[in-house]
Amino acid sequence: AEDRGEEKVIGVLYLDSRERGALHSHAARTALETLSTEAAMAIENARLYREALERAKLDQELKVAAAIQQALLPASSRSGAFFTTAGSSVPCRSVGGDFFDYVDVAEGHFGFILGDVAGKGAPAALLAAAVIGMFGAEASYQSRCAPVVTKLNQGLFRRGIEGRFLTAFYGIIGPDGSLLFSNAGHNPPLLVSGAGVRRLETGGLVLGLFEHAAFEEEALALTPGDVIVAFSDGVSEALNEAGEEYTDDRLVAAVAANRGRPPQQLLDALLADVRDFCGHATQNDDVTMVVVQYNG
Repeated sequence: AEDRGEEKVIGVLYLDSRERGALHSHAARTALETLSTEAAMAIENARLYREALERAKLDQELKVAAAIQQALLPASSRSGAFFTTAGSSVPCRSVGGDFFDYVDVAEGHFGFILGDVAGKGAPAALLAAAVIGMFGAEASYQSRCAPVVTKLNQGLFRRGIEGRFLTAFYGIIGPDGSLLFSNAGHNPPLLVSGAGVRRLETGGLVLGLFEHAAFEEEALALTPGDVIVAFSDGVSEALNEAGEEYTDDRLVAAVAANRGRPPQQLLDALLADVRDFCGHATQNDDVTMVVVQYNG
């Protein structure tokens, strides 16, 4: 049987007869050609139907996976006695490798993390889910950042997932306005204060590549109204239709233009600025952002 549309053989029709020449007549050949054509169409339709069923099943599984991933993330907004937050994570596929999380830390402090797993799609999402679990298990018992980041790095390294690593920023704010943070190869977050907008440049190695990597921890004093904007590279590297990147500088300008807004309004304004810049270009990476304000 031959698929005439693409000129490829998808099967063989074999007939035999004890009567010499019985299958060599014009009528027999015509009938066999008609039969083989119809058989080819039936086989191809069955193949396409099976593929459609498999795609539908995969789509449904991805929808479930996306719902599970969103359920693993905290609610966008959270308010405490001395802080207010807003966060968002939009994958470029059904599921993605970006994540953020909030945690109540020892001594009444508040912790927040934003991470970006290398790669996209389901493999990155699975690793992100594992990291969220490890983070939750470690962070609530620690009042410092570096030990938690070190534990995450060691846990990832020992799992030995080839070619998989992640960047992350982890910060802890205290009721007195103290800020501790560690940066594992991630984009420097922005600190918005009365003095303007500046990058928190202290950084370190990515997580999961070097078992004995050391991670720095920096301390700052926040004043009421100060805001931290953490984001993934899907924000700064978002592309417009001309192939131009959004860049860190555009984000700094957008943050400066929207200073003084509450965290949720600031988050919405920044994401809208990224969308306006990108226009109709296809989203090329996961886009994640967290805004944390110290209220005093």
